[in-house]
Amino acid sequence: MYDRIEKNYNNENDIHSVFEKYIDIKLPKKITLKLVFNFFNNDWQFLIGKAYIDDLPVSNDLIYTDLVLLTMTVEVPSFEEFITTLQSEGISYSDKYPVIKPENLSWKERLIPKTHSIKQPIRSFETRIVENSNCFQDKKLFAYQQPYSSSSIESVRDFIGMESFQSSSDSRIGKLVIEVLDKRGSLLLDDNRLQFTSSVPAYMTGELQYLERSVLISSDDENSIDVDLNELKSIDIFLLNQQSEVLDFITTSHYEFVFPLINKESESALVKLIQTGENDTVEFKQFIGFDNSKKREIDKTVCAFSNNAGGFLFIGVNDGGVITGLESREFGKQFKNNIEEYVERIANYLKERLSINNCFNVSFQTICGEQVVVVEVSTANGCNQIIADKIVYVRKGASSMQATPEEINNLCAAQKVSDNEYFP
Repeated sequence: MYDRIEKNYNNENDIHSVFEKYIDIKLPKKITLKLVFNFFNNDWQFLIGKAYIDDLPVSNDLIYTDLVLLTMTVEVPSFEEFITTLQSEGISYSDKYPVIKPENLSWKERLIPKTHSIKQPIRSFETRIVENSNCFQDKKLFAYQQPYSSSSIESVRDFIGMESFQSSSDSRIGKLVIEVLDKRGSLLLDDNRLQFTSSVPAYMTGELQYLERSVLISSDDENSIDVDLNELKSIDIFLLNQQSEVLDFITTSHYEFVFPLINKESESALVKLIQTGENDTVEFKQFIGFDNSKKREIDKTVCAFSNNAGGFLFIGVNDGGVITGLESREFGKQFKNNIEEYVERIANYLKERLSINNCFNVSFQTICGEQVVVVEVSTANGCNQIIADKIVYVRKGASSMQATPEEINNLCAAQKVSDNEYFP
């Protein structure tokens, strides 16, 4: 169903007409480019970049020995001319760094929902500058009269303005990204109320899945609908225009744009999930240490959930569903009884182990007075596997099982569909 939030374009006329839906491409524009270059094989190479239209984000250039983060502003007679120049001649920061010029006329458009932006849904346009960008790994940054950074990934993420940037595993590595607001309509879910606003005729449709019931949503007016967030298990809501184009969406099942239902205020929802017992979306572990093979149960379970409908792994709950908690558990010297360090170790371990590592969130919650680690997993965009073993797991009832060849083929087929996503 998420094959309608992305589309590919392969010529200049197409991309001009698409941008014209969201901005006046004939008017003069001030474009701010945030560019990152990485020094690799004795030369500077383009790593990633982002263009802001009539928006001037304030940040200082950062220049390290093998990584530079640079800002440049260009004023153009029109946005249309900017795109034409970018694709024909390219844009140069200086002779020291490579020219920013797309390899071909291909662009990819993605819809970023309002739940993952600030003001409105965003249309994100990506074009590839470098086909095989060099490997970029996390490292410490320091140089003369430059601020110290303990993480190059975080520095790039903050500089570019991409909260979801995932280092070398990020699909935007080697690409220039242009984001524009889509002001035609947006969804809002807040204070147990669901509603939409729009400047064009719009229609809200989808489903609310509660623990014991489901509610189908169909509405073409902007009146709000009551939603019990404490009872809500999953949500899939879409806002459409008259051409059935998706203007915005709220979901708990998309691998990247997951709406966070579970938070520290929703203890009752967590309790009810635990009370359902272990099943195809719920798994219990009393404790998992990192000094033996038991830790493999974490990536195995998360991999299986991500290849199905998602799910919740609770650490601090025994097989019988009793909330034992982790506060009094001896974590071992490496964590110094610190649950925050334990949560961070789990998150880093999963990022290292899973081929698709942006489909989960690790947190600790207080449930019935006990501290419990909750790993919330969404469905991955394709076939997820354990990198080291190249093993694919799927969920079958309350067990995580190695996938059959047929199941792997089905997951890979789903990934191929998602790689060719379109708007109607």
